[in-house]
This record gives sequence, C-alpha cells and structure tokens, in this order.
Amino acid sequence: MTLMNDYVRTLIPTNWRSNPNGWVSGNCPMCVRNGESRPDTKGRGGFYFEEDHFQYNCFNCSYKTGWTINNRITNKLKKLLITLGADENDIHRIQLELLREQDVATLLIKKEKPKKLNIDWDKKELPEGAKPFMEFKEPDQNWVDAVSYLTSRGFDVTDSRLMYSPSKQFGRMNRRFILPFTYKGKTVGYTARWIGKPPKDIAKYYNQQPKADFVYGLDRQNRNREMVIVTEGQLDAIVTDGCATGRNNINDEQAEILKSLEKEIIVLPDQDEAGKMMCKSAIRHGFSASFPEWKDCKDASDALTKYGRLYTIKSIINSREKNPTKIELLMRKVCK
Repeated sequence: MTLMNDYVRTLIPTNWRSNPNGWVSGNCPMCVRNGESRPDTKGRGGFYFEEDHFQYNCFNCSYKTGWTINNRITNKLKKLLITLGADENDIHRIQLELLREQDVATLLIKKEKPKKLNIDWDKKELPEGAKPFMEFKEPDQNWVDAVSYLTSRGFDVTDSRLMYSPSKQFGRMNRRFILPFTYKGKTVGYTARWIGKPPKDIAKYYNQQPKADFVYGLDRQNRNREMVIVTEGQLDAIVTDGCATGRNNINDEQAEILKSLEKEIIVLPDQDEAGKMMCKSAIRHGFSASFPEWKDCKDASDALTKYGRLYTIKSIINSREKNPTKIELLMRKVCK
C-alpha cells in the first residue's frame, strides 16, 4: 500500500463496511453537495483500493474521483477528503510527500542509453569531369569566370572543396562551380552554384542532397575543436570551416547528428527574414546562436569579402548567445 492509500483509509468512517467484491461502502458524504435533495442513507458511496491507486464512486449522486501513483491530489478528491474530516494542512503535507516520492522514483528509473546514430549516406557520382580547379590544364572560359568570381569573394580556389566541371550535362552544369558533399571519404551528393547572379529563369543552385538529414562538413569537425559553427549554406560553412544544413532550419535528425559531435553548436543565421527559422531551430534544440555586428553583410560569405576570414570567424564566436530570450530579442533586431 502507498502513503496516500493508508491516509485515506484513516478517514473512512468506522461504520462503513467491506463487501466480498473489495468495496468499502457507506453513506456518501457528497450527495447533498453534489445536487441531491437529501443525504444518502443507503450506503451508496464506496472506495475500491488497489496496490498503487484507489477510486471512489457514489451510485446515488454519481460523484467520482480517485488517485493513482505519481499523480497529484485533484480538487475533486480534496473536497471529498475534507468532507470526510481531513485537515487541509494534512492534505498539503501529503501532497508534498507525494511529490518527493515522485522525484525519488524519477531518479531511480534506469534511463535508456541513447541509441548510437548510424550516420551514413549512399555514394553518388559527381557531374562528368568534375575535379578541383587547379587540376585543369586547359581551362575554358567558364572556369576562368568561376575562378574570378570566387577569388573576388575571398575564397581560395586551391581548396579541394571547390570544384569545376566542363560538362554541359542537361544544361545544368553550364556556368556553375561545384561543392561536393562528402562523408567518410566518399562523395554522397553535391550542389552546383551559378557563377555570379543567375538570370531570372535559372536557379542559383542545382542541388543533389542525399537526404533531408544530411549535414555538410561533418568530416572536418575534429576532436580538438570545442565548437562548431552551423550555417544554412555550404559556402558559408567553407568560410567558417563548420557545418551547413542546406536549408533555413535544423530538423530533428540534423540536430541529433550535430549533438553527437559533443561540441558547442553555434548557429549562424542569415541576417534576413529567413534567418528567423534558424534562430528558432537554435532555441528549440538548445544551441547557441550568433549575431555578429557586420555592416551590409547578410551571411559569412559576405563578411569574408568585407572583413576577411579570421575576423569573420572571431566575430561569430565572440557574438554567440545561449540564452533563449536573448536569442529571440536579437533575432527580431537582426533578422529582418
């Protein structure tokens, strides 16, 4: 029996009787209070006790209440107990004791070990002839334009994460440079970005992302790093040497993958209306968010052009915020 069951038993009038079905029955004290014209005189009220709970039911006025282990004392049960003679101070004391028991029980529950994430994605081929920029011995004009564009933005075209394909495959690779998606040494997808600003009828990016849970840049997050900067776009992740979600939020699967790195996650939202989604994701998953004071810069790529890589990363780290309320306030100020 529980503390609650024992206490309620002490309140049951001595003239109530137990029957073979397990009920302890007597005149219901609640009938008049529950709308009946006269008190119960036929023993219609009854308690039924079990190991970790009990119920009360009156077959005259239909007053029903009860209690189950790990639950609080409801107002309806409290009314019944007071009518039976309970002291409100005793009920309050019992309530506190029940909460303590619940806290202890919670501590003693054996928590399941989190399932080990099986992070992997299927291998995918890059566009025909795709390779790092410096491996081309006879570059075409689009290669020249791509190199000119990237270097003007502050990117290092000797970085193997930046590639080019002379292929005109389905017309999709024309005037694009490529960012391969890799994991554990294999290519699992890619994105191809238009060189500069595309015409109105052409998408800036042609994406071949493996799955909705893909996180770009995982391979580069080594053990010595204490934090990981997470951006929306892959180019921004190259600037910060961090990770990217490829979208303007962080879904649950991506969040679990990022948490498995066991590092401080710093979300860097784009400083526009869409960046609010990244901020809300940071709050939902318990990550930090950063709001650097950049002038006329929407994202890390813009900041790279204006401030250089070292200052860009330093300003992201120094501007991070963990408090959800402060993230919300900064989001309203910056992401617009």
